[in-house]
Amino acid sequence: MTGHMADGAESAASARPRVHAEGARNLVPTGELGVRGKELPPEERARIFDELFFEGDRRAPYLWRFFALMVFSSTIAALGLLNDSAAVVIGAMLVAPLMAPILGLSAALVQSWTLRQVESLAIIAGGALVGVAIGWLAVNLFPEIDQDVTLPGEVLARTAPNLLDLGIAVAAGAAGAYVMIRKEAGSALPGVGIAVALVPPLGTIGITLGADRGDLAEGALLLFLTNIVCITLAASLVFLAAGFVPRMQRILHRTSRRWSFIATIAAVVLVAVPLAWHTRNQLDEASTQRTATRVVETWAPTATVDSVSVDTTVSPTFLDIAVSGPKAPGDPDELAALISTRIDESVEVQLRYTRQIAGTGTATPGASRPSAQPPAGRVVSAEARASVRESSQPSSVTTDPDA
Repeated sequence: MTGHMADGAESAASARPRVHAEGARNLVPTGELGVRGKELPPEERARIFDELFFEGDRRAPYLWRFFALMVFSSTIAALGLLNDSAAVVIGAMLVAPLMAPILGLSAALVQSWTLRQVESLAIIAGGALVGVAIGWLAVNLFPEIDQDVTLPGEVLARTAPNLLDLGIAVAAGAAGAYVMIRKEAGSALPGVGIAVALVPPLGTIGITLGADRGDLAEGALLLFLTNIVCITLAASLVFLAAGFVPRMQRILHRTSRRWSFIATIAAVVLVAVPLAWHTRNQLDEASTQRTATRVVETWAPTATVDSVSVDTTVSPTFLDIAVSGPKAPGDPDELAALISTRIDESVEVQLRYTRQIAGTGTATPGASRPSAQPPAGRVVSAEARASVRESSQPSSVTTDPDA
């Protein structure tokens, strides 16, 4: 925007939205707004710039707000994860401020603004460190949570990402950029924040590190990185398609923009490879779990299958099976052989049995309860505990499919 406007244009200019950052004034050249089929007004391009980049005297207040919100959202997320509360974790997603710098990174990428790319990455990295640190501090306030204690389900749910998470991040990134361009769709932005869930994986990293579960922390880190790179790529493509970059800049900075996109796509591929591996393991485990459940139901028809957990990352494949019923099941080695034959691979089976006793009784006020009458419901008697100890010993068997 030139500094020498005609007097007749001054009144029109005064009606435009205020442009806070000096860099936004360089966005005046117009270009076609891609898929929208019309030119993007300079004021709209400047508005987007002001919402994504905070420079000059706006930088310090923005950073204070950003890190304050990161502390609040990370605290909410960490406590919600430890309390196994999905509702609280969703609340943390709504408070989290990470979406703005990620979209800023996408906008800087398509505009070939290297310095702003670095600044956006630095803000994202600082926020991530805050989220991990608060998760670590939170888990150390609960010393009963360590490597020997099962972590809450909300934590475990963020330690095994798959290709579905990649697709969610891509869709969320595209939606976030669309909402940023079409301000009339701004009411959808909270939904974008919930869908992508940036802060809970950071809290999960801190919690699992505090519980000495580095293997689970790796999965949560992979989920966070997947969200970052996929949102960046998808939002960049939407910004580019929507005409955020003026035509002249698209021509002048074509080479640098191409290399930026190549680097982003390479990052997406790097996270997609372990995600594909995780997805395959999850599918294998689900298939083995269904097969094992059917085998147990046939092998012990009077027993109820309470749970079947499968770990295909070890060799042989490990199955932990919990059953209950009025009659103790047979030899676990026999069950392991049957499962091994059905899935055509070696397995190690741990069978846990709980005796189920049903009974009824009546009583009148003042009468003593007969000691020989067992209570209704599921109980574990002394005899049942002995059988649990016996049948809970891990049993393994290796079978040759051709034998």
